[in-house]
This record gives sequence, C-alpha cells and structure tokens, in this order.
Amino acid sequence: MYKQSSSKIEVPINWTKHLMSTHPIVFITTIGKLKDKLITGAAPFATCLDTSYEPPYITFSTAVKQHSVVGGTINRGQTNTFLNIKETGLFIVNIPNKKLLKKLDILAYPYDREDYRDKIKEANLTKIQPFKLSNQKIYPPIIGECIAHIECEIVDIHRPEGSDHYTITGKVVGVSYDKSLGKDRDEIKINLVKQIFHHFGSDTKNHSRHIGFIKVSNIKNTLIFQLENEK
Repeated sequence: MYKQSSSKIEVPINWTKHLMSTHPIVFITTIGKLKDKLITGAAPFATCLDTSYEPPYITFSTAVKQHSVVGGTINRGQTNTFLNIKETGLFIVNIPNKKLLKKLDILAYPYDREDYRDKIKEANLTKIQPFKLSNQKIYPPIIGECIAHIECEIVDIHRPEGSDHYTITGKVVGVSYDKSLGKDRDEIKINLVKQIFHHFGSDTKNHSRHIGFIKVSNIKNTLIFQLENEK
C-alpha cells in the first residue's frame, strides 16, 4: 500500500502544459514551394530537444492545424513548417539570443498556405548558407543573427494516436555556432545559457506569453540558474 498525501492537489489533465515548464525557444527554418516559387519559412518552437546522442537526433513537435491569432479568423490548414518539411525533408534549428526577442511575434505570426510569406525577410533577418545542407538541391537557410545552428534531415514524422501535434525527428548532419560565444566548449555552453530565452506558459486572462531568461551564478563550481521575467 502507498501512503495517501495531504499536500497534493489534483487538477485537470489540461494543466499538463502549465506544469511542464520551462522550454527554450528556437527558430526553425524550412523551405518549400508555393505556386512553383521557392519560399523560406521560419517559426518559433518551444518543443525542441535532442533525443539521441549517437547518432545525434533532434525532435520537435508542431501542431496538426495552424494556430490562429486571438480574435482573428480561424486558420484550418496544416502548418507551413510541417508542409515544408514533408516536401523537402529538411529543417534547421536556429538558437536565438535575447536580442532577437522582438522578432518573436513576427516569426510566430500564422499564415494560411495561400497567404504564405517570407517571415525571415519580414523580420529583417539575414539568410546564411548552411554548412552541410547546401549540398541538397534546395535547402533552408541559417538565420545569421542566431548564435547556434543545427542542420537536420528527416528520419521520422509521427502523429501519436489522438494527438493534436506531429512529432518530427531529424538526424543532425551539421552543427555550427557564432564565434562570439567563445572557443572553449564549457565557455560556449555557459554563454549560450546566458543568452537564450524560455517560454513558460501563457497568462490565462489575456493570453499573453510569459518569457523568461536564466541568470547564471557560479558558486564553488556549482551553477545556479535563476529564471527572470522579461522586463
């Protein structure tokens, strides 16, 4: 027999997304065709992580249906990220720093396929040639202003039964980072942690996002991470 708890409170299962926090935000770039014209895509995701070390795999999830802006028309099509990846089998994970927080809303804005736009251009960001995927016939760009990049080729697209998200896994074929992070691997990791931002839920009253940063303190070789709200 197990002990019964007097300190735990049971809540509805839709609280899962509120308790599974926090999630680092990445910008995923793709490329696809619209009316026989190539167009690059970019969107922020807070559902991305490495799911295999050897070989290295990256997995993220994208909604089955395109999100809609609160108060706007309902988008019913599939996400452009999903459609592009399904078409080309390629994507790049770009890790942004705090300076790119103001670009988040531009890259997050949902467009139906027939209204698809180049959000990288709209955000005034720079498209850079990837190191490894450039050997493909068509390939997505690296976002030059981001500080690290992971180039991937698709190995699996899966929708768990009843899920409202696709789970997409890519095999890593190229990795790069900005030299501003430093040269030593430990230095790079700490500088990366200091600059990235996290999504940790939305306000239930006005649907605004909560974005946080991590403050790093080094005390006797032990790192202490303190989450701070955006100001």
